[in-house]
Amino acid sequence: MSRRSLIAASAALATVLVLLAGCAAAPSRPASTAPAAVPATAPLASTGPETSPGTTGATGPEVTIKTDKGVVVVTLNTAKAPNTSANFLKLVEVGFYNGLRIHRVEAGFVMQAGDPLTKGLSRQALLDILARRQAGAPAAKDPAIGTGGPGWTIPFEDTGLLHDRGVIAMARSQDPNSAGSQFYITLGAAHGLDGSYAVFGLVTKGMDVVDRLAVGDEIISATVTKQ
Repeated sequence: MSRRSLIAASAALATVLVLLAGCAAAPSRPASTAPAAVPATAPLASTGPETSPGTTGATGPEVTIKTDKGVVVVTLNTAKAPNTSANFLKLVEVGFYNGLRIHRVEAGFVMQAGDPLTKGLSRQALLDILARRQAGAPAAKDPAIGTGGPGWTIPFEDTGLLHDRGVIAMARSQDPNSAGSQFYITLGAAHGLDGSYAVFGLVTKGMDVVDRLAVGDEIISATVTKQ
């Protein structure tokens, strides 16, 4: 192969990899601030104090998320994030999140869940699927974990809320208007995401539980416990 052909082939491959990266509904950590990675299944130590509603002005409805590691309560900011909060509440009220598994954990950055493709999978099955993908050898039957949604998307809502530790926000692909059901909770401040992803609430109880969550843990139930 000539040098010119080799350069062209390399450029084409790079373009494909960029497009594939954009398919995952997940926020990306700015490379300049990324600490060393840890295994996604490792329990996480607490990295800060319990958050409080005053941090983001979250004083709206409360959703209680029961996991196999404990209970987490999130308080929504319906004043600054009315549309995003309404979509989340709609999904909670129909039991959408019940039985889903956490499919992404990055220490000090985010915990992510809300993909319906994880429902019905055992912890080990999910870990095996993700391991095969990481190794670049997915099975033909493997679901594309990280790309699932409720069957609709919502417009991006610039709430003006910041990515402090313990906030809940909507995950999406590179298209700002592609959020659906996947959400993430920040395990540390992530201000590189400010203005690009819709923060709509805050963990007001059980941040220690969030810190312990690992890939494969289950959302047993999510219910609205305060309107």
